[in-house]
Amino acid sequence: MIAELSAAMAALKETAGLVKVISSAKTDAEIKAATFELQSKLITLQSDCFTLGDAVRSRDEEVMLLKAKIAEFEDFKAQTEGYVLNQLDFGSFVYTKKEIVGETEVEVHLCPQCFSKRQISILQPTGEASYNSHTEKWYFQSRCHCCSSLYSMNRSGYKPIDMVYSC
Repeated sequence: MIAELSAAMAALKETAGLVKVISSAKTDAEIKAATFELQSKLITLQSDCFTLGDAVRSRDEEVMLLKAKIAEFEDFKAQTEGYVLNQLDFGSFVYTKKEIVGETEVEVHLCPQCFSKRQISILQPTGEASYNSHTEKWYFQSRCHCCSSLYSMNRSGYKPIDMVYSC
């Protein structure tokens, strides 16, 4: 944009110089030659102004895109304020925040994979428990509906009942 502006300013300076030449010209030939040169410089100046206008529009578009990106980041930051990285009983890491729902305080968990992509996805319980053979414990399961990740959450008191069949 600086180059386009410099070219436009140089063309203006040359044009002003040609006006002086025309005003001091003594013959028709000198006037015609200077007028032709003046017209040529004015066309060049007009072209430089169009180029400069295109550069300004391009910069304006770039500024608008950057402002939209900043707003997106600020919106995500506002929506995730208060969430902290938390390690669950199973060992999984999720983003957690305590919220008041009705009169009860609950923990809301966000999917860490989606969070890293600046998406907010609340983990939803599946209603199922999962057994971990390493810890020999049962854990509640939650799923991210955006990326379908499944997370073992906190310990469950679930104990399967051995079924005995008699005939």
